[in-house]
Amino acid sequence: WNLGFIVGFVFVLQIMSGLMLTFYYIPGGMESFNSVIRVLTEVNMGWAVRYFHAQCVSFCFFFMFLHMLKGLWYSSKYLPWSWYSGMTIFVLSMAIAFLGYVLPNGQMSYWGATVITNLFYWIPDFVIVLLGGYSVSVPTLQRFYILHFILPFVLLGVVVVHIYYLHRSSSTNPLSGVDSWYVSRFYPVIIFSDLKMLTMLFAALGVQLTYGIIPLFQGDVDNSIESNPLQTPLHIVPEWYLLTFYATLKLFPSKLAGLIAMAALLESLILIVESRAMSPIISCVHYHRIWTIISIPMIPALYILGCLGRLSLNDGLMFIGISSIFIILVSVTKLLDCARMRL
Repeated sequence: WNLGFIVGFVFVLQIMSGLMLTFYYIPGGMESFNSVIRVLTEVNMGWAVRYFHAQCVSFCFFFMFLHMLKGLWYSSKYLPWSWYSGMTIFVLSMAIAFLGYVLPNGQMSYWGATVITNLFYWIPDFVIVLLGGYSVSVPTLQRFYILHFILPFVLLGVVVVHIYYLHRSSSTNPLSGVDSWYVSRFYPVIIFSDLKMLTMLFAALGVQLTYGIIPLFQGDVDNSIESNPLQTPLHIVPEWYLLTFYATLKLFPSKLAGLIAMAALLESLILIVESRAMSPIISCVHYHRIWTIISIPMIPALYILGCLGRLSLNDGLMFIGISSIFIILVSVTKLLDCARMRL
């Protein structure tokens, strides 16, 4: 029950390590890449701060996905404003992570930014303002650096709103019922549970930073090469936590169609909250059998999309990917129909 606490704690650590890196980072072409190398080689313990900031984001998203999965399974849709604010945190986190991924100005960073910004080619004025020109260049890094610095504090405000709505309504449990007679006390039950999870988190972070036992959490090797606009990588792959939405973009030949499909996929996750029962009394016996049965296919479908994001697609893989998107959209539509029938 302390996944949300772990996500918040890791997010605060990310802000602190990011502030330390701002002392040395220079947003400007070759200087961006060289400043990162300087942190790794010349700054005392700079390598630890740099790798912590780069890999801790993977831990943040890992626990965030588990937190969302727990919310889906235990019917957190009965707390609509907590779910809305949580999805806002998720979207902002992806935007912040993408902006930070571009800043080192490595080969994969440059071409990843080029691919994503080209999705908005149908709004040319917006692209010019965002990039500071017609392509990813020094003004782009400066703009992304400012946004990457400001947005975490905006996200921090959304986290406060999320916690407010959570404590106003209380959190969910496996029976989806709230009984004031059977609540866990903050001390000593909750606080010692949080401390136990923090100990495990620091142990995992230490092992990962030292030995890199989870290759998925490490950066792409092409990003250790300085960006070259004249040489495109054979296969552009973003970080693992963006693969699901990146696969959705790749499955459609039109950039606009892929963008619409990605927006529909994200909207379907947000609309899940509308499948809640409208009755003020939540049954502890029913255990939301309909919700559990219908939501089960969504998890492997999202996982399949994430796996496809790392692959070069052919006709067979495209069929599997489009089928996965269809399963997710149909599942959400069915949940909304079930909610309407209960009325």
